[in-house]
Amino acid sequence: MIEETARVVRIEGEYAFVETEKRAACGSCQSQGSCSTSVLAGLFKRRYNHLKVLNTVLAKPGEQVIIGLQEQAFLKLSLLAYLLPLFSMILAAIAAQYLFGFFSAHTGELPQVIGGLLGLIGGFFLLRLLAYKNRHDPGYQAVMLRHADKVSIPFV
Repeated sequence: MIEETARVVRIEGEYAFVETEKRAACGSCQSQGSCSTSVLAGLFKRRYNHLKVLNTVLAKPGEQVIIGLQEQAFLKLSLLAYLLPLFSMILAAIAAQYLFGFFSAHTGELPQVIGGLLGLIGGFFLLRLLAYKNRHDPGYQAVMLRHADKVSIPFV
């Protein structure tokens, strides 16, 4: 389970709205002072992710909680978010090349570029549709695990 600290913003019924701070992945890296990634991350204001999670630990607004997401769901969603638009862009560019190749022998690269852009946009649209369709699937939802200030000692 991938865990993250979040702050409860408000409560609505059995759900809690929490926010997590977006931060650069290199927060604990040895070379963060000389890395261009950390410089770019410092240029942008810190923003927050807002999530709606089931309030299983009866947290109150202002409290820090630990939320978690299954590794399999995170891996599947990451692969889908990166590969679906990429594959749709490549397939649409290839389809445009063959489609316009039948009509004209000297089309240049413009049909492939247009086809690739349309495929990329279509891939993002399809990704958004899949996200909307699976928005209530419990396998893809973050869950509230515990209060952040309480230390849990695993049994051996």
